[in-house]
Amino acid sequence: MNSSKAGLLCILIWCTFLMITFSFSEPFILWVFLLGASIILNVVGTMLVLKALKVTKNDAIPPK
Repeated sequence: MNSSKAGLLCILIWCTFLMITFSFSEPFILWVFLLGASIILNVVGTMLVLKALKVTKNDAIPPK
């Protein structure tokens, strides 16, 4: 799986965890775990997508 697909997958999982966190009103520890996991997945996913975009940008520049 390339970086862009892995990054998008992490971002989709982040969205899912974030929605669960907002609709969840149970124990505080579980709420903190879901929120922490969603933040970590967001950061990792964003880094992977940006890495894939940087590689694509460099590949698009024709050699001189």
